[in-house]
Amino acid sequence: MRKIWKKAVHARWFPAAVLCIAVAVYSGISGNSSPVTNAAGTVLLPAQRAVTHMAVKVADTYNKYFRYDELVAENESLKQQVTELTSQLEDAQAAVSENADLRAMLGVAERNTEFTYAGAEVVGRTLDEWSRVLTIDAGSADGLEKNDCVVTAQGMVGYISELSDHSAKVTAIIDSNMSAAARLVRTGEIAVAEGDYQLMADGKLKISYLNKDADVVVGDTVQTSGSGGLFPKGLAIGTVESIQTESDGMTNYAVLTPLVDITTLTHVYIITDVTVD
Repeated sequence: MRKIWKKAVHARWFPAAVLCIAVAVYSGISGNSSPVTNAAGTVLLPAQRAVTHMAVKVADTYNKYFRYDELVAENESLKQQVTELTSQLEDAQAAVSENADLRAMLGVAERNTEFTYAGAEVVGRTLDEWSRVLTIDAGSADGLEKNDCVVTAQGMVGYISELSDHSAKVTAIIDSNMSAAARLVRTGEIAVAEGDYQLMADGKLKISYLNKDADVVVGDTVQTSGSGGLFPKGLAIGTVESIQTESDGMTNYAVLTPLVDITTLTHVYIITDVTVD
């Protein structure tokens, strides 16, 4: 027994153990912290911090390895919800835009009762160096014909240049192959609206064959004249941006900004029939 006691006395932990027991007894009797208690707390603080850090690390490791599948599933679910909400928002925005187009087009139809319209959606665009062409999701099976005029509530888009059963190509008014008889609304001046290779890149077209002394000013509105019978009369084309002199010096031409931006179109209307009184 004496040998065992001797070993305990010389053990490294014995002084610390005695101190902790004494501190605990004193605190329990008095109900107050002793200086020794405070000192012991200061000494043990680093160990307490280490234990806390270790506990947090163990918890993180547990969550990482034991809740990983649960967190992955939750993340995928949230991604799916975001995708669905984004799709719903896009559909709602498209519906609002389409509704606004329909209301505007209804006003145009009421003012132009001689026209019969068919609607279509723009499903493709060819905006390369050589052409400006739209693809729409309606064709001959929907009552469309080649050379039908394509419009929006704002004005003329172009004409149907190619046709299949359920789709069509629309050559835009700024395409270099486009040409239409036109007139200036303010003065009645007759001219030709046509695409120009150089202006096409800037989304513009020109009014050609203006007399040298023609009364044309910036801001004038240009419409189709109906001459030639290809396009109905009174379709808005654009406004005059500037007046230039042709290379021969004999006539002028006007640079025209179209009223319709074909790069942002989503819906168009095709004039399928014109009733002449």
